[in-house]
Amino acid sequence: MHRQFSMARKLPATVLSACLIFGLFSWIVLFSHATSVSKDTLQEKGELTIGQLVELVRAPLFNNDNISIQVALQKVTEDPSIISASVEDVEGQLVAQSKKTTIEKVIANSFSRDIVFQDTLAGKVRLTINSQPIKQRFNQVVRNWLLLWVLFSAVCTYLTHRYAEQLSRRLRLLTKRLPGGSDNIVDEIVALETRLQPLLAKGGDEELPETSYYCSLVTATIKNRQRLDTQLNRQNMTMLLEKIDYCTLRTLELYGGKRIEGGNGCINFYIRSTQHSKQHLLVCLMAVYSLQQLLKQLSGQLGIDLDIAWTLCSDNLPAAPLFQYHEGLDRLKGQASVLAEQLDKGAIGMQSKEYDIDQLSSIARFLPFTEDCYLLQGFPEGRQLLLEKQIQHLASICF
Repeated sequence: MHRQFSMARKLPATVLSACLIFGLFSWIVLFSHATSVSKDTLQEKGELTIGQLVELVRAPLFNNDNISIQVALQKVTEDPSIISASVEDVEGQLVAQSKKTTIEKVIANSFSRDIVFQDTLAGKVRLTINSQPIKQRFNQVVRNWLLLWVLFSAVCTYLTHRYAEQLSRRLRLLTKRLPGGSDNIVDEIVALETRLQPLLAKGGDEELPETSYYCSLVTATIKNRQRLDTQLNRQNMTMLLEKIDYCTLRTLELYGGKRIEGGNGCINFYIRSTQHSKQHLLVCLMAVYSLQQLLKQLSGQLGIDLDIAWTLCSDNLPAAPLFQYHEGLDRLKGQASVLAEQLDKGAIGMQSKEYDIDQLSSIARFLPFTEDCYLLQGFPEGRQLLLEKQIQHLASICF
């Protein structure tokens, strides 16, 4: 069933069906209530009118004043809904009567009441009321509600149809961009699920056996931290560290890194992937270079000399158990600390056991430093222009 109808048809049909069901049950309830209220209204009108008429004709009937009785009856029948009114004596003989000649659509309802004078039966009053006007008044309410319901259902169905067509078109465009085949499926959701299922299954199959990460730890070591503590007061030092933290967080948002706890005078963050690659190292180097240039601008603005050595150490770390993963990070921190002691101010050193300097030349320019360690010299021209734009963007946010 779901494969046979488009969403552009199913959604409006569902809304229309809901409106029909709601209208049917509401009409049953409203019609039943209107019928009950019209009956109660008719009964109240009959009882009230005949009660008033009994009071009007009691004295004239005792005094044999037929003229007053006739006047009272005619006054009562002036009401459009009252067909006739009559007074009979004790023996059932007609004393007086007032009756309309022709009335269309008559549904007669009769009422009668004894006329009692001083505990003595003096006669009887009969009243005939046409219930049609009362029923029409309440039926008009039902008809007005039905009209509103039809308009509401039509508007809801139309708006749902327009929305469903737009949604169906967008889903079909999205489905066509995905690999796979679902040409025989009319339902857009089912077609989209059919196209996505192989991709989701493939992604799950690749993620389940994953037992390690290729993690690159970036460490910025402020080598003149002790001198800064003596040169700056507590407030200025706190402000400097806060600005460095802010610049770091904004850079990590751009490159997908994660900040971790560092030692005294160190800033640590890592970027990880499922496997080692030169592309991964390039992203890490771009993050290091961007943050380095950002902190140089910060140093110039504040007039504070920041002697920072940058290190990039990478290794495969087990994802589980968790303590082994943290042990691997601590090991990388130790390697970074040893390497930072050998680096000069502003140098960016990268350890790489997987690639030699010739292989790394495709992503950046390096100089050999120590075994499996290289100093970053620069990037290709196109990459450098991209980095300058990214650094300008970060600077506009941070400063």
